[in-house]
Parts: sequence; structure tokens; C-alpha cells
Amino acid sequence: MKRKLLFMVFTDEACKQNHAFMYALECGKKGHQVRIILEGPATTCVKRLRKGGKFSELFKRAKDAGLIEGACKTASGGCSTGEKALNVVKTAEKAGLKLISDLDGHAGIARFVEAGYQVMIF
Repeated sequence: MKRKLLFMVFTDEACKQNHAFMYALECGKKGHQVRIILEGPATTCVKRLRKGGKFSELFKRAKDAGLIEGACKTASGGCSTGEKALNVVKTAEKAGLKLISDLDGHAGIARFVEAGYQVMIF
């Protein structure tokens, strides 16, 4: 039975981010409907794209496969903390990420739940 899976990636831990993308790619390859949203501290992972390496490869594969829904707009802006290191809006846009703000500036999940997606949180 094919499933609908939404991978909500919150963690700033590189290993967990890599695995979330690996699992999403695996499920997508098996024919499941997969979407990935970067939320909270996970939005800063886009800074690692310019360094190359495993995550850059996984991100590119997921993007090319059309699995990435986008990133939370508020989180990408640093979650209103004012910390420059957390503001990755320009980097996210440069990486081609859609900034999602359908939940009071944050990335909502109701539309996915209503469409039958199982939410996987990393």
C-alpha cells in the first residue's frame, strides 16, 4: 500500500537531517508520496549546501525528485531571535526553497493532514 508521508525536519543535528532525507528519498523511490519541510533549527542546514558533502548530495537528490515542499519562513528568518547566524532567508531562497508561512508566518501541516499524510518528525 502506497502512503503519503510528510517529513518535518526540526533538528539541527546533521546525522538526523541526513537520515530524514535518506528515508524520504527511499520512500519516494518506492512510490510513496513524500514531502519534506524544514522547520525550526533545521532551516540552518542550507548553510551546509555550499560546503558539499553528504547532505548537499541528499538535498540535491531530494530537490531534483521534487520532494522538498520548502522551509518555514519565520524559522528561516531566525524565529524572531534577532540572531544573524539563524537568519538563512537569502540562503534558502538561493537554494530554491519556497518559504512557507501559511500558519501565522510558520509552516502549517493541516493541509497535509487533511490530504491523508502521515507526519514524520525528525
